[in-house]
Amino acid sequence: MNLPSRVRPGSAVRGAGVALACLSPSLSGRARAVVASYAAGWPLGHPGLQLLVIAPDQDEEPWKRAVYPFASSGTSWTLLMLGAVSVVRRSVLPAPVAAVLLGGLVAVGDSALIEVWERVKARAAEAAAARDANASAAGAESPA
Repeated sequence: MNLPSRVRPGSAVRGAGVALACLSPSLSGRARAVVASYAAGWPLGHPGLQLLVIAPDQDEEPWKRAVYPFASSGTSWTLLMLGAVSVVRRSVLPAPVAAVLLGGLVAVGDSALIEVWERVKARAAEAAAARDANASAAGAESPA
């Protein structure tokens, strides 16, 4: 996987929150840091790493379409990051070094996943446009 061309603001905020969580002595402090950084980073850009996202149908109420993806992906993100922070805190690395490494890895990895997702969406849009163009060209050639 190629490194992203830039670290996105939302990814940087989420990475900083994970780094702060590594430095917090209590589990509740770590959870608050991760949740707060996820919530602060969401409006800056949706995360690339999402384990579980519940997306309601398009005909659902607008508040459900806004809240369900945020709540479901935020919960899964928090659990994953708390697990990663716990593993890093038990490592032989000093906590500040581990915090910087894990926070940087999260920021870069999240940005890279966003870029991969954007490329996949662009390819799918190109394929759909080509399919539509072929279908319209085939329809124009057939006699009525």
